[in-house]
Amino acid sequence: MTNNVIPLLSQIVVHDAFRDAFATVEFLLRTSDPRDGCVVPLLGPTRVGKKAVVRRLLESAGQANSLLPIRDVVYCSLPPQSSGKNIYGAILGGLSQRVGPHENTKSIRDRLFRAIKQLGIKIIVIDEVNHLIERGANLAPREAADHLKTIVDETGISLVLIGLPRFQRILDENEQLRDRSCSTTVLKPYDWQVDEERDAFASTVDAAIDSLHKSGFPIGLEFEDIVRRLYGASGGRVPVMMRVLKLCALSKKTPCALELGDLEIAARAMQQSGIPTASFFANQEPDELDILRSFATTMSEAGLEFSVESLVGLDLTHGARSA
Repeated sequence: MTNNVIPLLSQIVVHDAFRDAFATVEFLLRTSDPRDGCVVPLLGPTRVGKKAVVRRLLESAGQANSLLPIRDVVYCSLPPQSSGKNIYGAILGGLSQRVGPHENTKSIRDRLFRAIKQLGIKIIVIDEVNHLIERGANLAPREAADHLKTIVDETGISLVLIGLPRFQRILDENEQLRDRSCSTTVLKPYDWQVDEERDAFASTVDAAIDSLHKSGFPIGLEFEDIVRRLYGASGGRVPVMMRVLKLCALSKKTPCALELGDLEIAARAMQQSGIPTASFFANQEPDELDILRSFATTMSEAGLEFSVESLVGLDLTHGARSA
């Protein structure tokens, strides 16, 4: 298989929901007091595109006060069952500094604060903040919030907190962190029931299919049919939709037309969610209920509220169907 299609399907896809989320985060950071810092939460279901927003933010970062290739916007990710030591250590790791195996929390924190000031770091992006609220976490929600608040207070930088919506509980239960936080930006899947959102998803599918076609991988399905199938398989999440198409192209040794069976094989290879992804590429066209179930499952797993206007009162999650 030629590799020219992969860069096209791997780049950041600028669609309406992504554009709105990035513009909001950028605005909040740009208008915050540079001396006091702020907390900008960006939450949403898994694989909805939060990291793509962060990558765009990192692309616009400036050089830190260092001869090393360190930017003034730093990215780090929290490990599961994080402690206060893990929080400070993860950020130090993002600054290319190692944490000693026997180093205590105070030492790590002090080194971090010195590094932030010396390097002129402006923004720290902390990914997977939902680990601070998950079962088995080593910190009580209020303790976790206090650590985050301390970073902002002691350094004056801004924190962008990325994770699943359950992290909102930490903000809600700590008034001091909440007072330092901007309004939470929630990046959601496209809702099939809303005309504008359905059209936005279809436009993104159209752009992806066009990229495939130009690379020698035309899809032999009617456009409306492929949009419905890709929406159902992804639950309205653009990165998941793009991944199905990418895996489908990668499975071919040479450019050729992609058929329904090729999409089913690709979807089956990536199926690890509450949505029966591969079933949306069976011969039978998915009905409206199947499509709405996918959206409902994605929202329900993330703990986000949703409504199904045309099927009020019906439990739409895929898990409930087999109960």
